[in-house]
Amino acid sequence: MEGSKRTLALVLKRQDYREYDSLVSFYTKEYGKLSLMARGTKKLKSKLAGHLEPLTLVDLMIIPGKGRDYVGSAIGQEAFANLKADLNGLYYTGLGLRWFNRLVGENEADQELFYLLLNYLDILNAQESAGLNKEMGELIFSFFVFKFMAITGYRPATSDCLSCGRKIIPGKNYFNLKNGGLICADCFSTRPPGEDTELLTISDNCVKLLRFMLDNNLDLSQKLKVDKKLIKEMALLTRGFLNFRT
Repeated sequence: MEGSKRTLALVLKRQDYREYDSLVSFYTKEYGKLSLMARGTKKLKSKLAGHLEPLTLVDLMIIPGKGRDYVGSAIGQEAFANLKADLNGLYYTGLGLRWFNRLVGENEADQELFYLLLNYLDILNAQESAGLNKEMGELIFSFFVFKFMAITGYRPATSDCLSCGRKIIPGKNYFNLKNGGLICADCFSTRPPGEDTELLTISDNCVKLLRFMLDNNLDLSQKLKVDKKLIKEMALLTRGFLNFRT
């Protein structure tokens, strides 16, 4: 069809629109996040509806429209069935997709982000065959978040102190959640009033883990052996950092 485009896309969200149609949010490989109309999906005989369930990777055809572009066709490539069959898998999938959807703007294409999101889901889906526990879910989610931040220009500073610029050495250091980076003990002791809510104590092992996450591929998280205490610390850091980005 003239003017149509094809791309790989992940279905993020689907909602009712008019009597028989739906609005579907996709993250696409070539065009970023798009909101498209899907015609006739609420009809009982719709063949399209089954391919547009959230958390489905599809081969998508986009048809230009006068007011809004719409779905010409969608052929399912991956349904991530393991994730949909497990509560922990659904939780960490939903957590990742919600943050991703909130932080990514419309029509901002980034193939590195597309493959990061797809890799995140693939890893969670693969974990389900052996059972995804809470600790592994938190670790993979943290890995995903900090790789996302690095790609989008919010990579935390982990080598030098944000305040004085001196090299961070092992000992008592802090993480500035607002500005994204480490603060040394000397600068913490002379901090201005009111900064306490932005600063989080960070252990040496957590610094090492954060650096590893930023410098390695997401799939390596499956091979990490991290104790529960460190995973809990990283989870608090991850959520705190995210809260200052939105």
